Amino acid sequence: MKKIILTILLLAAGQMTLASCDALNCTAPYDLTSGFSRFFSHVTGQNFIASKVGESITKRAIKKEITDGKINVNLKSFSTRDLKAGRFKSLEITGKNIIADGIYISYFNTKTLCDFNYVVQDNNGDVIVKEDVPVSANVIITEDDLNNTMNSSDYKRMLADINMIGGTLNLFQIVSTSVKLKNGKMYYVMKYALPFVRKPQEIVISADLCINNGRIILANTNFVNDNLALDVHNFSRILNYINPLDFSAKILENKNARFNIQNVKISNGEIAINGRVTVLKDKE
Repeated sequence: MKKIILTILLLAAGQMTLASCDALNCTAPYDLTSGFSRFFSHVTGQNFIASKVGESITKRAIKKEITDGKINVNLKSFSTRDLKAGRFKSLEITGKNIIADGIYISYFNTKTLCDFNYVVQDNNGDVIVKEDVPVSANVIITEDDLNNTMNSSDYKRMLADINMIGGTLNLFQIVSTSVKLKNGKMYYVMKYALPFVRKPQEIVISADLCINNGRIILANTNFVNDNLALDVHNFSRILNYINPLDFSAKILENKNARFNIQNVKISNGEIAINGRVTVLKDKE
């Protein structure tokens, strides 16, 4: 089942998959009610009321899918009848301090980019996308967001899997992880335990954020302290496996959407990500 509102929410939340930069192809409006009907719906205020009802329904649907956070919805419709039929001008969703599936996001904003959008709901409650829906996506993830995400049960389970492999090979065990954002770089702080060594050791790795092969990765990695005497390039493979940004993407990515990340930047203790997402049309 594909819920259009949830899809728009989740793909805004981190969606690190990269697609080729396609031209924006908007479908010309069709199946709309007559011009007189749209005018009557507007002047009588019916369209305004219907839009507000639609915003309220959308907000409630999103809040069912998140643990916490504030949601604001702005829906513009052609007419009451068109909106009931699933045809609308635009939909903008803004979220603040969102928690969804253990992923923390301080801010996101998504907005449809075409003046005509068409989705319908079938008898089973599934949403059918009649035409591709291009959506702009702007996301801000803070240092605290990343650290909270890394404390989620799913992320810790991933670390436990790595430790299980390390245990069988008598390698180091990851005790804890955290992130700091400073001077345009991400600093990944890892505490680890070595066999026959009582006190946990700490290693700090600095990295840039880059887009490569469809994902936001940690690149240009360097050890700030080199206690392990490991090869930094080999260690960066491990680091990208437990990259909290990529972890968020794996949780949230949706096969029914294409993603085009345009920019990712670290500034003032925040990661700003913006790009475009296209929710794909369902096959007839």
